Amino acid sequence: MIIYKLYLFLFALKTATCSCNYEVKNAFFVKSKPKIEKTGKFPVCIGENSGLSKAWQDGYYWTHNDSGGSPELYMVNAEGLMFDTLDVPNSVNIDWEDLAKDTKGNIYIGDFGNNSNRRNDLTIYKRGYYGVEQIKFRYADQTPADSLNRVFDCEAFFWKNDSLYLFTKSWNKGKKLTKLYVLPDKPGEYSVMPKDQVYFKAQVTGADISPDGTKYALITYGKLMIYGIENGQVNFKKPLKCVKIGKNQTEAVVFENNSKIVFTNEQRKIYSIEI
Repeated sequence: MIIYKLYLFLFALKTATCSCNYEVKNAFFVKSKPKIEKTGKFPVCIGENSGLSKAWQDGYYWTHNDSGGSPELYMVNAEGLMFDTLDVPNSVNIDWEDLAKDTKGNIYIGDFGNNSNRRNDLTIYKRGYYGVEQIKFRYADQTPADSLNRVFDCEAFFWKNDSLYLFTKSWNKGKKLTKLYVLPDKPGEYSVMPKDQVYFKAQVTGADISPDGTKYALITYGKLMIYGIENGQVNFKKPLKCVKIGKNQTEAVVFENNSKIVFTNEQRKIYSIEI
C-alpha cells in the first residue's frame, strides 16, 4: 500500500510539472492557458473510468470502467450523478479504453487496450438500437519482431463520416510515437496501416472530434492538444493549441460543444474547459 501511494504521488507530481514545451518546439503547437473548472466526481462504482461520449442530451455522458469492469455503460452528468446503465450484450471488457458515437446514435466501445503489445483480439463493439456488432482489427505494420517496440497500444478514437480514427499510445522511453489508423465503422475483420504519425512527450489516452467537424482533441497525462481538420482530412498537419492541464491520470475527453471540452481522470474527477 505504501509503495502504491508513493507511485500515485510521483505520478501526480509528474503530471503537475509537465509542460507543452516539447509540443510547441517540435509539433508546432501554440501554448494556451484557459481556465479549468472542476464540475464533479463520479460515484465509487465508476472507479476507473477511461472513456467518454455524449449521451442523448446536452450535459449528459456515457462512460465505463477500464479493464475487467462489467460490460456496461453508465450515464452521468457533469456533476457525476449517475442516471442510467446500458448493457452491452455479447461483449467482454478485456480492456475497454474509449467511446465514440456516430450521428445515428450508435455507440462504439474500444476494447483495444494493449499494454503488453501481445493481443490478437482487438475489438470495437458497435452498440446500436437493435444489438451489438463487432469490428475486429489488427495492425498490419506490427510483426513478431516488434515485441519490444511497444507502440501498438490504443486508448483513443472518434467517429467521422463512416470511419473510426484510432490514435495509438507508446510505452517506449523518451519521446512518444502516436500513429493514426482508420477503420470502417461496419462489422468485419480488418488489417490496417497507419495513415499518419507524430511524436509527443506524453502518451495519448483519449480523443474526440468537435460537433462541427473542424477540429479534434487528444488528451494525454497532463496535456490537452487541439488539431484543426482541413478539407475533411484528419491528420497531424494542423496543430492549434496545447494546454497544460495536470489533474493526475487524465484518460477521457469529449466535446460538449464546439468550444467547450469535458475531461475526466481515473481519480473520478470531472473537469470542463473553454478552448
